[in-house]
Amino acid sequence: MCHVRRYGLDIRLENLTSSHRSKRRCVRGDESTSISSESSNGLRKYAGTPDRLGRSLQSETNHVDCIDGSKLYSLPRYNVHENRAYGYFESDHKYVGNPVIHKTLLSVVHRLIHVSSINHTEMQIITLALYIVPGCLGIVEFYPFGLYAGDSTVSKNDDGSSTEIHISTRFPFFNHQHDHLIVNTNGVISFLRTVSTYTPNPFPLDGDRRLVAIFWADVDTREGGTVWYRESTNQTILNRATNEVRKYFPQFFRFQATWVFIATWDNVAFYGCSPCWKRNTFQEILITNGQHSFTIFNYEQIQWTTGTASNGDANTGLGGIPAQVGFNAGDGKVFYVVNASRTADIINVNHMSNIGVPGKFAFRIDAAEIGNGGCNTQGRLMISPRHGPMLGGQYLVISGPCLNPDDVIQIKYSQMLELFLCQRKSNYSAICITPTFNLTGDITVSVIIRDNKGDTQRHTGIYTIVNPAVFKNPVKRHLPQNWINGNRYIISWEPQAFELRDSERVHIHLFTMKEQSYNQLVWEKSMLHDNIVRTLGTYTIRLQTDGYMAAIRVTSAIETDTNLLERGIWSEIFAVVPQHQKSRRFCQDWVRQEYHLSRVSSQNIPPCPCTLQQALMDTARYQPDPDCNMVTKIRDENFNCLNRADAQHCVRLSMPGPLDNDNVCCYDFSGNLIDTRVKEGGTLQRYHYLGGGRNIPYITNFYYDVLPFLHCCRYYGTSSDAGQGGKYLYSECQDYLNFRKVSSCYNYIPPRPAGANGDPHLKTLDGFGYNFNGLGEFHFIVSRNMSFESQIRFEQAKRSNGAVVDASICTSFVAHVSNTTDKVEIILNSIRVADVLINGQIQDFSDVSWLRYNGVSVLNLHKTSINATSREILVMFADAGVSFRILASYNVLNVIPIIANDSLKGTISGLLGDFDGNPSNDLLLPNGSVLEPNVTEETIYMSFKNAWRITSVESLFTYPNGKTYEDYNNDGLKNFFPEFLSSVVRSATPNARALCGNNTDCLFDFHVTGSLEIAQATLDFTEELQDAEDASVPVITCPVLEFPEGGIWISNSTQENAIARFACGMGYLPIGYCQSRTCINGVWTHEQQCLCEKVTTTTPPSTHQMTMTSTPYSRTKENAAMLQSVYDTVRVMWYTVGGGTVVIIIIVFITSLLICFKMRSQGQYMRNDKSTSSYSESSNGYRKTAGRHPRSRGSYYNPSELSERSLPRYNVHDNRAFGYLEADDRYTGVQTQEHRRHDVLY
Repeated sequence: MCHVRRYGLDIRLENLTSSHRSKRRCVRGDESTSISSESSNGLRKYAGTPDRLGRSLQSETNHVDCIDGSKLYSLPRYNVHENRAYGYFESDHKYVGNPVIHKTLLSVVHRLIHVSSINHTEMQIITLALYIVPGCLGIVEFYPFGLYAGDSTVSKNDDGSSTEIHISTRFPFFNHQHDHLIVNTNGVISFLRTVSTYTPNPFPLDGDRRLVAIFWADVDTREGGTVWYRESTNQTILNRATNEVRKYFPQFFRFQATWVFIATWDNVAFYGCSPCWKRNTFQEILITNGQHSFTIFNYEQIQWTTGTASNGDANTGLGGIPAQVGFNAGDGKVFYVVNASRTADIINVNHMSNIGVPGKFAFRIDAAEIGNGGCNTQGRLMISPRHGPMLGGQYLVISGPCLNPDDVIQIKYSQMLELFLCQRKSNYSAICITPTFNLTGDITVSVIIRDNKGDTQRHTGIYTIVNPAVFKNPVKRHLPQNWINGNRYIISWEPQAFELRDSERVHIHLFTMKEQSYNQLVWEKSMLHDNIVRTLGTYTIRLQTDGYMAAIRVTSAIETDTNLLERGIWSEIFAVVPQHQKSRRFCQDWVRQEYHLSRVSSQNIPPCPCTLQQALMDTARYQPDPDCNMVTKIRDENFNCLNRADAQHCVRLSMPGPLDNDNVCCYDFSGNLIDTRVKEGGTLQRYHYLGGGRNIPYITNFYYDVLPFLHCCRYYGTSSDAGQGGKYLYSECQDYLNFRKVSSCYNYIPPRPAGANGDPHLKTLDGFGYNFNGLGEFHFIVSRNMSFESQIRFEQAKRSNGAVVDASICTSFVAHVSNTTDKVEIILNSIRVADVLINGQIQDFSDVSWLRYNGVSVLNLHKTSINATSREILVMFADAGVSFRILASYNVLNVIPIIANDSLKGTISGLLGDFDGNPSNDLLLPNGSVLEPNVTEETIYMSFKNAWRITSVESLFTYPNGKTYEDYNNDGLKNFFPEFLSSVVRSATPNARALCGNNTDCLFDFHVTGSLEIAQATLDFTEELQDAEDASVPVITCPVLEFPEGGIWISNSTQENAIARFACGMGYLPIGYCQSRTCINGVWTHEQQCLCEKVTTTTPPSTHQMTMTSTPYSRTKENAAMLQSVYDTVRVMWYTVGGGTVVIIIIVFITSLLICFKMRSQGQYMRNDKSTSSYSESSNGYRKTAGRHPRSRGSYYNPSELSERSLPRYNVHDNRAFGYLEADDRYTGVQTQEHRRHDVLY
């Protein structure tokens, strides 16, 4: 055997006859290598690290000069590229070697390669032949192995194994995690126990024989050969494994290997061989990133299939019961085998493949079913990622069907007429770029493949378009609250995003939303900066646009040969802070539009939850606002509640209202519902962010509901300073609130929660608690007409060592609305904690936390702990008024159903009662009879275990490969009888008491399962359910107090005992004394009419000493009245007729002349009457103040409550937007003369 390293490529040459078994000394240059020749029927090559990246070696014929004067030639040279060696045509040639051709070519090589007189030309002919037919020898590239690679060996033995190998990471296999494995001599890697059986038993096998069989046969290394193994985190090895997974499983194009295990059966003989010339060499690679796992089977030479103890021939190693290749879950049900297993054809496994590379197989092995790599002509279309942004530009990998080099590939999205061109990447995949969409949710994708003969294939799949509100954007704006048009700001992006990876440089584009006409919105694209180095990952841009709403895209600068769409990654959609006058113009244009539209009505809109606790519980009618919430963490902290500065959490309707409208309810840091007239909170919305009708999801709501609030209430907010104590004559924010009513919780009725947890402890919808230790699948909640149905699965609990106990736990849950919604199923998974299945297909939430399907939304809630071993999932059937909150750990599912649909009262059945308000009749049986509330647990168990069990026809569950309804509902039930609570709690151990205290459910679960994790989950669930029950208690509230012209009632809430105080503001003063009011029993006390009058004089307060050098100016009542009258008239005309008439111009012109004449005659200038003067000299046209405050605040004049806050307003200082309290001093330095712009109405 000659073992030579050249240019980092390890080549081992083995003679083809048994006569060459002598040791020879081979020398090449200054390199001296010990070479041994042993019998072999094939050639091997091994890849190392090249010393020159990209060096081409194909023109060289490598030979080794030996001491005896002969020359030994290696395999054809392989190119080295991107730190890996690979053979020619590997990605395109799919030829599976023919044994006849194999033997013929091998005989030629045999005759020529060992003749000392062979010349260079003859060797090049052999080289060319091997290039042209790379598959005929069944040669594959092995991972490095042996002593030089740092491998360990299994001692020479027959039917033996390695010791238990503890691995450095948990390896997922068949939906189980493993922290150790065993390398068995007989061609098997097992996880739970050794495999000494020499004759391969047919799969499936039970008895925890969970194994991977690369070539299960009777290996005897005493007769020859070695079994090598090692685990590796070497980066070169990880990179190679990563590339192989990405190549053969294109849907995992983002996969990054973190751990590899390499086991090699090198030149091994079989038991009973005589003579032992027949040898096999094969290699198994285990690859994982901790969540997904794969295996690669490499076969070099396979010369025997059977040992003599399995009735094989001692000379040939054939006959008898041949080897088996495949996978076994160890439960006697789930397995996978290669078709030729246990047949004579398995001798040709080194010419077979599931990926088109002879002698090589690739499988995904972490899931319940084994997945094949590669492609096939009838392949099921796979789209990855499964979901993407509505704004488009996503790098989409299409795989499944086999793709030839000259195929033309196009993609079509449903509801779009245009076909888009895709680019072939390999035999296994193509790249498509998504366009911009104007809808969200699932759409049908068609891929059309046309070959050079004009024949066409069409494959279809499903792609989910994600709402911009919930998509995780890779482009980040720094200090997002301060972005003002015309200034410079920093953005950052993910340099390794796949949309950018093929390009060294990127462009930065600004997309601005433009309104062509009402509700006709289009994106306008402009270049901010071009040809930026991609790997910088950050850049300072100048924000310059004439629009009000924008998004930034970092775009790949790559130029392709095909007409692909541009690919890029996005920032969130954001509001542009414009110049002062532009904000005012936008607000006034919006008000003018609203005059011509129907009013946004609260009719048939559910009122807001009254408290934060209720808002968090009521997931049946409301869902967290993606832009402002404390649970999903979709937005970074700097972006959360960016447009609702005083809120910590907001909720929105789970589905659009009757006219596609919405109700946004926001809660302050005290947990109270915010009154938007006082703080920045929620209002009714004309458009729902989910879209509906002709409305574009998120965009229409943002443009016509969010932007008006910002421009009318924050960016502009005030229009005149009358000089009367800083009180303003008019605020556009009041106009906004006339068209978008504040949210109210008056008449809010909370929904009812229920629960199922632990060794099942059930709490019905009417609040009755009981234990049901059933085993199997049961009706959970079923409506009388079967329109809504949910089912739950209880399986026998196991201890940490795998031993079953006399207890049951919830492991799966499923629900749907019949013929209306998709079916949602949550199932425990020891790798990912829990999986979400939609219509039986596992969903990937790795890149998104919120997906909306047909009639149902699924929200994967954020966990703050890095090492969290639990998941929280919300399943929301908005139309049905039902939601489920699932708390999952590795050991158990706990479920909190929420029902807010009053029409279901008294019409449901199942384990959670009838929801009629009477807890005493909740132990209801399907025949209508009712168990007494005080019956024993044993009676409940015996009565319910079959009564509420579903039939196989009724089952909604998706069963894993190899399992059926019978496995969960019949097998083992006869021998199961649970322990009951009454017999356990009295014997609780001190450890149990220390954890659970007096919580009987926790004590019981700890005792019967022995699991600290299950007991802790029960304890945590009990607290969660108690919080939900507390929130289900109705809160006494009073209606929102209507306010007269110029006034407002200020209160921190409308709940019982809340106190409201009246205040006048924005240029008004109170008429007389107005007494505060208190909410008592849902009614406000002291029902009196409180009024305000407009300010008509502007005398500065005498307490302030003026130090200005200019002469103070005071307007007379006549001038003030004239100005106010003209202003009101012009404003109404502007809103109703658009401000384009000659009459408006004439009135304004004449009035301005009269006032200016009077002002000039007095030789005075207007000034602010407050000693803490403000000034306006921003180049952007903003008013500036020196005082700062982190959030927007305004003020209302209230003699007794000067600290009360008014409508939000933002000013600009040093090019930053900030809010202020008008009651606070704005400037404490030296007062200066104020100059006013004549183009702004102050």
